[in-house]
Amino acid sequence: MKKKKDQIMLSVAELQAFITNYCQQYVAQYPVTKRAQQIVPLAQSLNRVLAAPIAAPFDVPRQNLSSMDGFAIATGSDLSAAPLSVVGESSAGKPFIGQLQAGQGVRIFTGAVVPSDCDRVVMQENTNFANLTPEQKHLPYQVVVDTPPTVGTHIRAQGAEVQAGEQVLAVGKRINTSDISLLATLGIHEVPTLVPLTIGILATGDELVAVGASLTHAAQLYDSNSPTLHALLSDLPVVIKDYGILADDPAVIRATLEQAIAECDVIVSSAGVSVGDYDYLSQLVRKLGQVHQHKVAMKPGKPLMFGEFSRGQATVPYF
Repeated sequence: MKKKKDQIMLSVAELQAFITNYCQQYVAQYPVTKRAQQIVPLAQSLNRVLAAPIAAPFDVPRQNLSSMDGFAIATGSDLSAAPLSVVGESSAGKPFIGQLQAGQGVRIFTGAVVPSDCDRVVMQENTNFANLTPEQKHLPYQVVVDTPPTVGTHIRAQGAEVQAGEQVLAVGKRINTSDISLLATLGIHEVPTLVPLTIGILATGDELVAVGASLTHAAQLYDSNSPTLHALLSDLPVVIKDYGILADDPAVIRATLEQAIAECDVIVSSAGVSVGDYDYLSQLVRKLGQVHQHKVAMKPGKPLMFGEFSRGQATVPYF
């Protein structure tokens, strides 16, 4: 008798390639544009998948900023001829307001705005600032610059990191902590995301007992598959729906499977797909859906079943 196509033995690598190809076709069939979307607060967006590209609303940095504590020097200053005349101060959140002339500058701190008429910053370590007495530091005062810096020195230029209108995150990006930091920097407090896939998991077998319950006779064992599946799926951007442990009863299994098909985007079950008298799942999957592959060259684990169910126009992959 000729074997059915789905019963031909595949190696683990062959089955992985088969499933990967299936998933690629699934994504092509259900692109982002067809998926349900949901706006979520930035603080709740970790691990979600972006439904739309995000562009920067402004430059980062928004102005020229100092990358050192020191002195911002006015454009055109010749510090080889005379000391720098310090006429003001610029600190983080408190920029210098005023105009500067050649030969003048302002005391500036890391992260502070560089005045528009300054073109470089000298580190305070490269001046005699540390040798001045408190009385000599009352504005205006003078500092001697040991080695005058070149234009642009110690300035983080406006837009050097991100420019206004630049796409910073693409559709399909899975949001991580760095992305959240970036979006917060850009003042973006809500994020367009895809509604997470719902993954239904279920275990079958009269011998199974949920972890935490008591084993009442020698034929029972704890269900280790469901907690393992929870752990494997927990890091993914999905919602897990656990249907619990099902008894070896065709009616119960069918009802639960039909419920899962109606409620889930993907279904993952454990046990019940071999060729034993009580392996009802494999029979029900063939009745309710389509089996793509039913054997893999792996021991233990040979009777692995992979297929799909239909729900209206949707496809529900089954593992």
